[in-house]
Amino acid sequence: THLEHLECGRQLTSRTGELSVDASFLESQRAKAEERRRRFEAAAREPPPPLPKRSMAWPGGKIVTPNKAEAIASFLERKAGSLDEAKERVLLGELGRAAAEAGAGAAAAASAGAAAASGAAASSSRALAGLTLALSAGGDESGVGQAELAKSIRAAGGVVSNTVHKRVDLLVASARAVKRNTQAVRKARGKFRTPIVSPDFVIDSIAAGSKRDPALYAPTADRAARAAPPAAAASAAPLGT
Repeated sequence: THLEHLECGRQLTSRTGELSVDASFLESQRAKAEERRRRFEAAAREPPPPLPKRSMAWPGGKIVTPNKAEAIASFLERKAGSLDEAKERVLLGELGRAAAEAGAGAAAAASAGAAAASGAAASSSRALAGLTLALSAGGDESGVGQAELAKSIRAAGGVVSNTVHKRVDLLVASARAVKRNTQAVRKARGKFRTPIVSPDFVIDSIAAGSKRDPALYAPTADRAARAAPPAAAASAAPLGT
């Protein structure tokens, strides 16, 4: 109880009708008060804590960052494989619009006073603008990893999708992925009829500063399949005569 606490702390004694307080108790309280004072003074001398990091709110929330396209692309990388197709399409649309706005601003700045060399670099940086590409390039024989390939596509103005869907323009697949017939390759060939290109399509397009012909970078099996009907018809002609 409160009275018991007072008895333990203050050691009240009655001597000739006078009330006395244990001196050791007062000394301990003064020591604690001094310790608190020193602690508060030390804390006041420390610098203030850093401000919270500005981050993106998802989905549909306000994005407080100077580079909206970079924020959305970073979010898609972190959430790779965990987003459903509908949410991913919404974010891809936002990414495309943000990239277009950033590209327009960069073009205006370049036209204001850039040299010919910087103009050439700007054209190569937009080589894949307007394209949405899905990736299945793990273990690429050229040595370019999928993460590095995704960065190159975004830097060139393209959009990277985590899955193959009807809005994907091309599937970038390594020879290993085509040989293994990965899920992305199966969806591209079967459900969506999406053209497949090798990673060299991305590398050569960026180097040339403009989109190359995807047909030149299709897997060998796909090129053979497209060429098969005319060849079959030609071989079958003599049999009909």
